[in-house]
Amino acid sequence: MNQTQCHTPLSYLFAVLLIGVVCPQTSALTSSEINTMITEMTIEEKVGQLIMVGFEGTQANAAIEAHIRERFVGGIVLFSRNIQSPKQTAELTNQLQRLTESTTHRIPLFIGIDQEGGWVIRLKEGATVLPGNMALGATGSTELAERAGEITAAELAAVGVNFNFAPVMDVNNNPQNPVIGRRSFGGSPELVSRLGAAYIRGLQHNGVLGTAKHFPGHGDTTVDSHFDLPTVSHDRERIHTLELQPFRAAIDADVAAIMTAHIIYPAFDADRPATLSQVVLTDLLRDELGYDGLLVTDDMEMKAIDDRYQSGEAAVMAVEAGADIVMVLWTPTKQNEVFDALLSAVKSGRISQTRLDQSVRRILKAKGTTAFDRRFVDLDAVGTIVRNESHQQLAQTIASQAITVVRNRDNILPLKLEPETSVLILSASSTLFENFKVHHPSTVEARIPKKSEVENILPQLIVQAENADVVIAGIINNEQGALVQQMCLATKTPVIVIALSSPYTLQSCPAAAASIATYDIHKASVSAAVDVILGAQEAQGKLPIQLSIEK
Repeated sequence: MNQTQCHTPLSYLFAVLLIGVVCPQTSALTSSEINTMITEMTIEEKVGQLIMVGFEGTQANAAIEAHIRERFVGGIVLFSRNIQSPKQTAELTNQLQRLTESTTHRIPLFIGIDQEGGWVIRLKEGATVLPGNMALGATGSTELAERAGEITAAELAAVGVNFNFAPVMDVNNNPQNPVIGRRSFGGSPELVSRLGAAYIRGLQHNGVLGTAKHFPGHGDTTVDSHFDLPTVSHDRERIHTLELQPFRAAIDADVAAIMTAHIIYPAFDADRPATLSQVVLTDLLRDELGYDGLLVTDDMEMKAIDDRYQSGEAAVMAVEAGADIVMVLWTPTKQNEVFDALLSAVKSGRISQTRLDQSVRRILKAKGTTAFDRRFVDLDAVGTIVRNESHQQLAQTIASQAITVVRNRDNILPLKLEPETSVLILSASSTLFENFKVHHPSTVEARIPKKSEVENILPQLIVQAENADVVIAGIINNEQGALVQQMCLATKTPVIVIALSSPYTLQSCPAAAASIATYDIHKASVSAAVDVILGAQEAQGKLPIQLSIEK
């Protein structure tokens, strides 16, 4: 535990006991049982197990029914488009699993989700929203990381999700990274390894499979693979020392799955992205690093792949390279194309029966530990487990311990306010203003658009700042930071800037009198930042990355 002792309330212990009701400990399928099942399965059933799909809507539709009953897909991935509430999600997962009972072998589904915490969350309303990885990195606490995994698993298992595509094990050492950033635990491979392994333990000891992503590492890129194909050009020695270290830690923690990255690593394969590269997935990950768990592709409809390959051919190449599960998450026609292409590749011998059975065996082994005896969830238990008091307390504890004072010129913090002190809150979100005004009524608000029209708004902000005794600015991007920087240079009123998302945004306003990182815009983090500003608590967090403005 980092600095502040975190007590375990009775409500938490009660919730842990309930986890056993929702997802009781089960024995895995034996090798003999798996071999028998594989022998009895048709080629179509085996191919279907290699595919995870997404769909539209909050109830099963005709397309997803066909995927399950006719193509035997092995898994479903839920997004915000599928989720309204925890109870509705539990009803949906039960409905989806019920469809598998009409198939020959009644193999349950993997039901996956991206529930990283912080920026990337799917189960939101009515659930516990935990701070993300970089907030955990700022606490430095292995115990909090493991507890975060435990609580995430408890809430996901309660609604029928058995596969979490988390944690991110990328080392974010590139400030220009557009897609990882605060999704990473930090810029140190040691920190990412330590906290990531703890989070994996928390997830998997509580009934949900974890996923280390994005192999071999997406942290040192300036291109988002959702939109284009990045390249990481370091030599093998550097890659082994930095990018691969957290994945070794995940393997040592028995992570259930590793997700591939759609990235070119020329040191290993100059022609194919990692997802399609046998050199990366088999020679490096399987043979050299010794990983024999599930290997899952990132979504094959991301532009890094989709703009360069036909969906069916890309899926075949991924399985040839060593992937066990191919994710096709958005387009029904492409999902059908992937099934048809994989089936054709097996029937033609391009993918051998032996290679197919390797992946099916891994999938059934994983399902044997988490899905076969936990196919359905108890709808009456959902409200007791999800978003209970102990989970909310943990979210606040992480948020509070993560708050980091990056700069404090002239010891302006904590603020010593008189009743008549005029405070101007500048933010795109009302959360900061609402939290601060509770403590100091003499507070006024100026809204900063998410996309600022600097020339139009700056003169007005300068006038408002000059009429205030102190300005507190909450920023979520570099554009807002640049606006605050201009305001700092144009007025003598001290400005305290809070990075409500990525701490890297603090570099865009170095003239601020004080700089604070919350790593998150959610209520728990904002209220913790206000407490630090007013001296109600001390800042305990340490920057898990390097910033050029540090002092």
